[in-house]
Amino acid sequence: MSMVCALIGFSLFLYGLPSCLSREGGMIFSLFGRIDREQQLQLNDAFFQRQKQTRWTVVQILEKHDALLGKWCEWMGIDRKKTEETLKRLGYRVSLPELVIVRAICMVFVASALLYLMTSLYGGQSLRLANGFPLAIALILYLLPTRLLDWADKRVKAEIREQVPVFFSIVQALVEAGMPVQTAVKETARRFDAKLGHELARLEVEAKRLGNWRKAMEELAFRWEVDALSTIALEMNEAISKGVSISGMLAVQVEEQMRQLEDEAAARMNRLNIRLLPFVIILMGVPLLFLVMGPALIGIGDRL
Repeated sequence: MSMVCALIGFSLFLYGLPSCLSREGGMIFSLFGRIDREQQLQLNDAFFQRQKQTRWTVVQILEKHDALLGKWCEWMGIDRKKTEETLKRLGYRVSLPELVIVRAICMVFVASALLYLMTSLYGGQSLRLANGFPLAIALILYLLPTRLLDWADKRVKAEIREQVPVFFSIVQALVEAGMPVQTAVKETARRFDAKLGHELARLEVEAKRLGNWRKAMEELAFRWEVDALSTIALEMNEAISKGVSISGMLAVQVEEQMRQLEDEAAARMNRLNIRLLPFVIILMGVPLLFLVMGPALIGIGDRL
């Protein structure tokens, strides 16, 4: 049975063998032909936004057939919309079809491990840890890609949420000094070496694509789904549309966000103290109890 599973896996690997091993387009024997090809590749890199070309045949098929990709996402238990948004936010060089294929391979491992366990039990072997260990490893590998993606997304969102008060406090100072809000955000983002600064630095490109700087700011805030950033973006757009001063609003929002971060830090420290309390009792209470009760116990032992 293990040999059959190995042959099936090897067949799938050969079917999805990278196309770099195939001889596409023939050999270019001419020096000028190679030069023209390199120049064309450089031209494409400079003036065209090329999508990431995968080398796997199966992934290429899924990219070309959207309905088939949706079916595979349902079979593999992947939320397509959420996963695509997460990959777009994080900017990973991983596409949804590649993630689906990885999970499908892990599903094959799970099925093989389950079949091995059932065969072992049917053969008269007792249920032991060694028999269930391959199934546990296969299940971990099956759940690992999406769990890692969710963990990375939550971590980056937490970083952005912590960076919002610091970033917009600088923007507030520049606005109070007389700089326009768009220029203040642009200059702060250019010097703010963090995730939020990198995202806001691309607002100029997004503004050209959407036609408006305010729409680009709203789209950025709603894409990351960070409450602090969304609130400030909406307040900024409302102030700009009404033509009122934005520095007062920024001061209020920055102060409120800083207060929330301080409250969350205090609550986190309180929870940490409660969790550490049993260890403190064990490490300090037991020695103190021995110091108090030890002589009495030793005296009772001597009398006996």
